[in-house]
Amino acid sequence: MDNPTAAALLKAARDRARITQDQMAKLAGTSQSAIAAYEAGDREPSVPVLKRMLSATGHRLVLDIEPDVAVYRLADLATDISQTDITHTESRLRLVFEFLRGAQDDEVPAVLLTAVEPESTGDDRFDALLGAIAEDLCVHNGVVPPTWALEDSRFLHNAWWVSTLPSARARALVHAPASFRRRGVMIDRSDLVST
Repeated sequence: MDNPTAAALLKAARDRARITQDQMAKLAGTSQSAIAAYEAGDREPSVPVLKRMLSATGHRLVLDIEPDVAVYRLADLATDISQTDITHTESRLRLVFEFLRGAQDDEVPAVLLTAVEPESTGDDRFDALLGAIAEDLCVHNGVVPPTWALEDSRFLHNAWWVSTLPSARARALVHAPASFRRRGVMIDRSDLVST
């Protein structure tokens, strides 16, 4: 079953056991009307109650978790950046901008995106950029930034002008977000926002 509900699980287990609602109720120590309400989805059983009712049919409840491939965290971005040739700054920036678009569009909580400390990308500029992104995401979502984003390794000693265009540099000088500017990552806020 794909994404089964408690109602669907109970009905399927009862059908496979070839028992009636009344028989299931007696085996589970409940009433037939309770079984009918659970199977109709009118009532939602707790996990212990669901386990007990499934056990009455000769089945057991199995829960599992798996990673959500749709959640792309800063730690995942750092891995992808580090696997991209260090001389291909544009390719690395493209990954960053794709991450930012996803972070804006997917509505994944900032805490989830930033909780795991990214490994070093092998490039101080991108390590600082990841720290700036983490702080910026958290601040805009009313969350305290993670401590890793505030470590010295997330700050540059000399400014990195992300764009080489004079007009973009001038805009970055005026419009770089505070979390980026204080790390020495000079980029215009509009370059960070998906349009």
